[in-house]
Amino acid sequence: MLISYKWLKGYFEDGLPEAEKLAEILSYSFAEIESISKISDDKILDIKVLPDRACYALSHRGVAYEISAILGIAKNEMNWPEPEIKEVREVPVEVLAENVVNRYMVRVIENINPKASTWAKEHLEAIGQRSINTVVDGVNIVMFDMGQPLHVFDADKVDGGIVVRYAKEGEKITTLDNKEVDLDESVLVIADHKDVLALAGIKGGKKAEVTADTKNLILESANFEASYIRRASDKLGIKTDSSKRFENQVPADYAEIGMSNFSSYLLETDKSLSAGKVVDWYPEPVEKKEINISTQFITDKLGMKLGVEEIKKILRSLLIEVSEEGGNLVVTPPIFRKDLNIKEDIVEEVGRIVGFEKIEGKTPANIDKKIDTPKQFYYEWKIREILSELGFSEILTSSFSSQGDLEILKPLASDKRFARKNIKDSFEKALNMNGLNSPLFSKDFIKNFEIGNVFSESGESVDLAIGFSGPKKKSKEEMKKVREVLKDKIGIEFDDAEDAVVIECALNKFIEKLPEISDFDVKLPELSGNVFREFSNLPFIVRDVALFVGVDDSPEDVFSIIKESAGELLVNSWMFDRFEKEGRLSLAYSLVFQSKDRTLTDEEINSQMEEVYDALRKKSFEIR
Repeated sequence: MLISYKWLKGYFEDGLPEAEKLAEILSYSFAEIESISKISDDKILDIKVLPDRACYALSHRGVAYEISAILGIAKNEMNWPEPEIKEVREVPVEVLAENVVNRYMVRVIENINPKASTWAKEHLEAIGQRSINTVVDGVNIVMFDMGQPLHVFDADKVDGGIVVRYAKEGEKITTLDNKEVDLDESVLVIADHKDVLALAGIKGGKKAEVTADTKNLILESANFEASYIRRASDKLGIKTDSSKRFENQVPADYAEIGMSNFSSYLLETDKSLSAGKVVDWYPEPVEKKEINISTQFITDKLGMKLGVEEIKKILRSLLIEVSEEGGNLVVTPPIFRKDLNIKEDIVEEVGRIVGFEKIEGKTPANIDKKIDTPKQFYYEWKIREILSELGFSEILTSSFSSQGDLEILKPLASDKRFARKNIKDSFEKALNMNGLNSPLFSKDFIKNFEIGNVFSESGESVDLAIGFSGPKKKSKEEMKKVREVLKDKIGIEFDDAEDAVVIECALNKFIEKLPEISDFDVKLPELSGNVFREFSNLPFIVRDVALFVGVDDSPEDVFSIIKESAGELLVNSWMFDRFEKEGRLSLAYSLVFQSKDRTLTDEEINSQMEEVYDALRKKSFEIR
């Protein structure tokens, strides 16, 4: 979520650390800051709010709450004046879908003539939101400030009252962005006595759209079941800032605060408006929950010593009520902290405010109890050991495919619409690609294997695929060898043809017959000497150079001359041939050229190779 540093500063009289320093502080105790950008005289923090805190933290006020607790500084409370209640039209409200509506509030405001709000426009544009008109801007200001989605209807375009119901089969709505949406009985809508006005909690419709000519409003502030909003927005393919907040369990109490804040915003832009009473449908008000916890539990879980008064201070900084009862703490989180439900949640809150980095590192105590090794796990790793010793490299390919028995409801791509029913299809593609890229590995023969899950109508199982990319004769010889080794050591047999260079088998049926494990004796190869090296995704060019040198000339010295003259585009090289003939030594080398930022041309590599040839001729070597 984009958060305005300037907007945040409005919550604090004592000021804040510089944006960069604040981002560092928040990253350690609240949420990752993905970037900081400058917009005019403001800094914008892109905060990655995770789902557990999204119920309260998808807002400037929620972030300010965190800053107040983390830095131990007072946060200003926004107490704006409410408009005076006057006589306005009555709008009857019916809620007919009580199973997915937690709270529904409306208020009528008449005779509006709002003046443009420059500060609202600046605030919204700073976080990438388009200014529409003064009324709609106010709706967005409240939502991005305190997290409560709102909606406004032009009261003069509403027929009769407001009805919160499920859509009727065949109904349609044209949304505010002029898209026609087909509805069915699973979709919750806000309607009047004739038509659908909005997709509840997701998006408004064109019928009662507020424009610059609107004089009378119906304000809506509501709360809907998070799971319903998630399903409905997915089904309709409509994701909005509003649906994002509702599906993350915005507290029902926010509806009242949002209504009040928006009413105050309108009053600020037009002192002469007429505001009616708030109609509030709230059959089951949410009650605060209590969690009993001991200070010993907190300190044991954190592994650090904290006094009871220090713990109380931390919890109260988060607006968590604390009292003592029978030697334990009774903590009552604020309504908006829907993420605090168990004792461990309280421990985490204490830990992150104190600072997890302050927890002293300790070596775990030795565990005497023997831990049983799962049979499937053991034999899969035993296979890895065997194949690694034979020079194989393990690869991992996607579990999704263009065909299969089980179709994915929401595929990542058109070629990943199914859960794979075998490994071989994707494995062969990866194997062939590795073969094409073998010059980058200094190899002319690729040996790969994969152990992975496959999915069929009968269930999920684990398969093993093995394959080679290189000369066919060598591939067949190596395949025969690996089949014999796996049969001898594990008992695995493959049904594929004897001359196949890619084979696959279901591991489960073999592992079921194998004995249970007493000792985990798997020995994987040492990784010492392996270093990660950045690589390019751009095409490479391979050139070979063969030459005659004297029998007393060192192949290593010749190789050094070649590499030094090949230039900075050389990414790999190796000697692939050597023999003596008529008193001379014949050497052959492969050179791989590649760029990190462009596709190379034959002309520039030919030019580079000429420099290699010149360097070799200067040593009186004969280029073949």
